[in-house]
Amino acid sequence: MAEPILVVDVGASGTRVALVDGDRSGLIREPGGATYVWPSSVCLDDTGYLIGTAAERRKRAIPRRYIDGPRRAVDAQASMWLENHEVTGVQALTAYLTAVHLEAQQQYGAPIHRLTLTAPADYLPGDPRREVLVAAGEAAGFPDVELVSDAVCTALDPETGGGLPAGGLVLVCDLGATWTAAIVRVRGNHTTQLTHHVSAAGHDLDALLINDLRSEGRAWIEPLFAAPGDAGLRAYYEAIDFTRRLKHQLADADEVADHLTPLAPPYRLTREWLAAFAEPALRWLVSSCMAVVSEAGATPEDLSAIVLAGGGARLPMVEPALRAGLGHQIRTSAEPELAVARGAARWSVGAVTRAVPADRPRWRIEPVSWEIPGAVGQLSRWLVAEGHSYQAGEVVAQVRTPDERVFDLIAPQAGTLLAHRAAAGDHVGPVLVAAAAKAPKALAEQPPAQRQRLDVAGSWLLAPDRQRLVECDAAGRYVRVRGVDDGTVISEFVPPPGDAAPHGGRVYIGPEGRLCLVAWDADGWISVWELDSGTLATRFRDPSTPDKVLVDEAQWRLATEAEGKVVGRYRRSAVTTWDLRTGARLEKVNDDAWARRNPGYAARSGADAFAAAATCPDGQLRATASETADGTATLVVHDVATDHEVFRVQGSPGQRVRVGFSADARQLLAVWESDDRSVVDVWDL
Repeated sequence: MAEPILVVDVGASGTRVALVDGDRSGLIREPGGATYVWPSSVCLDDTGYLIGTAAERRKRAIPRRYIDGPRRAVDAQASMWLENHEVTGVQALTAYLTAVHLEAQQQYGAPIHRLTLTAPADYLPGDPRREVLVAAGEAAGFPDVELVSDAVCTALDPETGGGLPAGGLVLVCDLGATWTAAIVRVRGNHTTQLTHHVSAAGHDLDALLINDLRSEGRAWIEPLFAAPGDAGLRAYYEAIDFTRRLKHQLADADEVADHLTPLAPPYRLTREWLAAFAEPALRWLVSSCMAVVSEAGATPEDLSAIVLAGGGARLPMVEPALRAGLGHQIRTSAEPELAVARGAARWSVGAVTRAVPADRPRWRIEPVSWEIPGAVGQLSRWLVAEGHSYQAGEVVAQVRTPDERVFDLIAPQAGTLLAHRAAAGDHVGPVLVAAAAKAPKALAEQPPAQRQRLDVAGSWLLAPDRQRLVECDAAGRYVRVRGVDDGTVISEFVPPPGDAAPHGGRVYIGPEGRLCLVAWDADGWISVWELDSGTLATRFRDPSTPDKVLVDEAQWRLATEAEGKVVGRYRRSAVTTWDLRTGARLEKVNDDAWARRNPGYAARSGADAFAAAATCPDGQLRATASETADGTATLVVHDVATDHEVFRVQGSPGQRVRVGFSADARQLLAVWESDDRSVVDVWDL
């Protein structure tokens, strides 16, 4: 069972916390404020560290022992002072994470040992600040700490990331205290950040609002700030909270006014003035967005989405500025300040897919090992090079022991040395292991292990990359793309239901190598779907309701064949050809010789890597489909170097067989086809 994972997004002014338990995730409320946004605050009183709402309340009494945003010390790679106490970034962040950890465990009711921390977009691999984040997480009681870019998390936010194609480019605008523009390529749990620009625009906007408050209320606010002792600092903190509150209220109003203190005159802020204050930040945002798109080698038209996140996403002038500058629709959620945490939780749900299983024993490969006399020695030399064969009893390598004796390492049986795994001069022991390929005789005596069998009422296609198996329902009602290695469904496409019953479907390789479903229904409607994007490329109707559908992938054309008129004693079939790019009808003929003149049209994809014969990518095995004397389909595998048969398997009566190999040469595949079923067998090599 997967361990629970605590997800923490520590922002400059607010922190969001989520818990991932198996395939479920949910945000955790802050106990003091009962909201999903925990104040990023730390206060050090005589009893120890307080965080969140508790720190906000305590700062009124001891403001000099309060800091807003413990990660800022990490950002600046400098210490902070809580009155006369020097606190490093690790100490401040550890204190914060420790308190969050304890609260999360109390709400969950069990220990939590794994932590996912979001890292700012500019904390690139190799940045020492990443080590500080990990160190703080470990010091807070998490033995397992993972980091993920907040730009990646924003792109993965389930509330705004729906419908994004695999490999799509997303422009992320994360507008917190720090503003970030980043390009992210979306590939599920392998989503990556490509480029980024970062600015202190959020801090700068807050500073402009504070300065305006000081300018408008100079006569009454400056005495508050200049008050002796803690009173002046306390007033300054309250002024920051006051201007932030008014700024966010303008998301739903054209004008707001409020009193900093009950005795102070009202301070008025309009949306027009806020837009003027935000204008430098918006200019930076639009220009930075254009820059990161260009740095990623793309144009705005190449973007799958532009996503807004962070509290600054609520500013009413942000979306219009981005739409005008990039000409693109903007995605944002009702609670954009939670986007990073939601995306980080989604990323953490996929943690189980990052498990690395042990390498399975392979049919063609066996380890060859020798115990080193005295348990230690130095490899003098290899006498058999990688890729070369050897005979039983042959000296493969020599080892020198500490007492200057040289030992010959003898091959126990014939084989081919694939990998040395140690270089001459290396210290080895107590065992030296090498990888060797079995001899053909040994292969024939022990057949390969069958990895899986996949059985469907439809057709199979081995993609040209030989990494994906494509399963297509016979009526075209669904297509599933599976990994060759384990049969896991990578993606599934289900066309929306039409008015007529589905009648047939096949997967072909379309323009630019794209997987396409060509499906037709009982009313003669033919639809072409691009599987990666799930979009309808074209749709047209053959009113004759075809009996047979053929595709020419090279020209990307389709031919339908239906019963035609009677000529003499014979009924000639009518063949109609169509352009699959546009759906336009090209010609209609009644010609028995049409198929001979147009050999490119076929009922299955010509790019299918399943074939009557196939050679393993490493060139060592050849698989062929054949028939026995009674017509039973048979798969036969030969060793290429010796032409010895090493494996044979027969199908059932009435089946046809085609064969293929995976791209990494680790799997042998065979598809057994009959009139109503299609079965794929996979063996480990």
